[in-house]
Amino acid sequence: MKAKRADILLKIIAAAEGEPLTPAQLQKVAFRVGMECSEYMPDDYYSFRKYDYGPFSAEIYRDAEQLEREGKITISMNARGGWKEYAATVRGYMTALEDMPEEVSSYILDKVNWARGLSFQELVREVYKMYPAYRENSVFQGW
Repeated sequence: MKAKRADILLKIIAAAEGEPLTPAQLQKVAFRVGMECSEYMPDDYYSFRKYDYGPFSAEIYRDAEQLEREGKITISMNARGGWKEYAATVRGYMTALEDMPEEVSSYILDKVNWARGLSFQELVREVYKMYPAYRENSVFQGW
């Protein structure tokens, strides 16, 4: 049985091991997971549209808010930039360890580390290099 998309989102957030993910990191990792591990994704996995800074799905934020209501993640405002940040709670981290194929778990961890190691500009630029069709509606000038 395939995981629910919110379970995959929780796994992405928990893979940061207590560190928060920015909206861009969350969006781009979820996008790559869906594109590159599609055989493991549920039929209702996130639909991404070509947006200002590449692939974007508003459903991710709705699922994150539900995960917060369930006590599995925290959503807080970044003090420096005023954007939201997403971090797993202990409960969320423990839940995220549950059933998922090892290859998907390893892939998610790798992509979270990849995203966290890049600046916002580098992250968007790298996604555009891999998926150039998603530059179509971009406002990003760093390309």
